[in-house]
Amino acid sequence: MDLSEKALWQAVLKRNRGYNGICFYGVMSTYIYCRFHCPSKKPLVENTRFFFSKEGAEKAGFRPCKRCRPDQAEEPFINGIESKVLRVCHYIESCDYIPTLEELSQQINLSSFHLQRVFKKTLGITPRNYADAHRQLRFKKALKTGDNIALATYDAGYGSSSRLYENSSRFLGMTPKAYKQHGKGQKIYYSVVNCPLGLLLLAATKKGICAVRIGDSQEDLVNELKNEFKNAIILETSSELSEWPQTLINYLSGNTPWPKLPYDVKATSFQRMVWDHLRSIPEGQTMHYSEVASAIGRPKATRAVARACATNPVALVIPCHRVVPKTGGTGGYRWGSDRKTKLLAMEKQKGKPKLMQKRR
Repeated sequence: MDLSEKALWQAVLKRNRGYNGICFYGVMSTYIYCRFHCPSKKPLVENTRFFFSKEGAEKAGFRPCKRCRPDQAEEPFINGIESKVLRVCHYIESCDYIPTLEELSQQINLSSFHLQRVFKKTLGITPRNYADAHRQLRFKKALKTGDNIALATYDAGYGSSSRLYENSSRFLGMTPKAYKQHGKGQKIYYSVVNCPLGLLLLAATKKGICAVRIGDSQEDLVNELKNEFKNAIILETSSELSEWPQTLINYLSGNTPWPKLPYDVKATSFQRMVWDHLRSIPEGQTMHYSEVASAIGRPKATRAVARACATNPVALVIPCHRVVPKTGGTGGYRWGSDRKTKLLAMEKQKGKPKLMQKRR
């Protein structure tokens, strides 16, 4: 049985009863978890989280659905290795701390090396990745439901507040206090400039660029920024943004190479893995979504890669336009397919020898 994220999502879409008792899905917009065959309206993929035990779902703050009753017992039909992997998931979800690999291996009578290998082969991630993701989900839920930061920190399994703050920028994009208050107290500076693709809005914190948007209406671009960071202090300025807007304009005009600018955004470990790889694709070249998935060691996560590209909050800084569908064409682009086509053509032209460009 395929337990990868892509397979689980397809099972949700098809209401596959074969996963009953093995896995549950939770809907972030309602904090309700369901069986895969639940007749309720299908959730959006970006709002879906998967759990391998009802206890894990409930510990993360999800309530059982009253239609499919996932809290009632049902026996799964799985093979021996999958059963061991699920037992490890159950154990991780039940812990108030991150168990060591050795501790997990003792639960299923496998060596640490063998456990690491079969776990990653089955789920596409390591036990530590799974534990980190589960802990982060519990922490975010605790903050949103009103827990103070100290209580949320220890309830989620962080041994100390210093350990949480060391990692908070990676998965929150800001400190826990700012996340709890929807960016309250954070200063975000922005500027809107004309560029070859239309209007470009660039916004940044003191740590780096937090938003790059492309459009035709300055009012719409600014309103979207304010809605995203509704409790932050948002200031229009150019002096606080260094030369970043002009740097992007020079790049879009074909005058300079693509610049590797610093960014400061909240992201899951998977999103960051994808985005970091996108920044390594040479200017003028493209990759298929499936190729990116394979390159980051997640060959079955093509759909998740596409989702990470679609949710990129800093266009151009993370060059998601360099990923195209295997079936041909440029594919979709949040800022318009025409803009993506122009971007790719500009980068390709820039990569040609200057003599060839003059002859044309």
